[in-house]
Amino acid sequence: MKYHIVVTIVAITLATPLFAEDQSAERSQRPYLPTLADIMGVTQLRHFKLWYAGEVDNWDLAKYELGQIQTSIDDAPRHFPNIPAADMTIMREPVQEIGEAIEAKSRTKFVKAFEKVTSACNNCHASANVGFIVIRVPRTSPMMTSPFSDQSFSK
Repeated sequence: MKYHIVVTIVAITLATPLFAEDQSAERSQRPYLPTLADIMGVTQLRHFKLWYAGEVDNWDLAKYELGQIQTSIDDAPRHFPNIPAADMTIMREPVQEIGEAIEAKSRTKFVKAFEKVTSACNNCHASANVGFIVIRVPRTSPMMTSPFSDQSFSK
């Protein structure tokens, strides 16, 4: 029995460097590239945060979150130029409008512009054949809700 344990330990010890060599240097050198789904998932979370920042008049946070959303909108077609879903031109005007509402610190303009951004998200989803992903204005207060309250899960 002791012999089998010693042989197993020696085999594991000798095999460990072989497993490490399985990971090629080329593979470990490639930079991480998020999938389009990753980019959109993060964008959905930022959409949620943007809404609540506007709800509580935290215009600095709203501006920051909008900037992060804009980065995602810019990254998608750059990383995925051959995927129709990555055409984010539909977002330009609504994003500009919400930026102007944030600069004006106008909740009324913000709400209207946010609805346009949300609609543009859904139009983009429909054009990309993922219209079953329906984004909406978050439903409840920021202290009592899920970060996914900005998505409708009903059929």
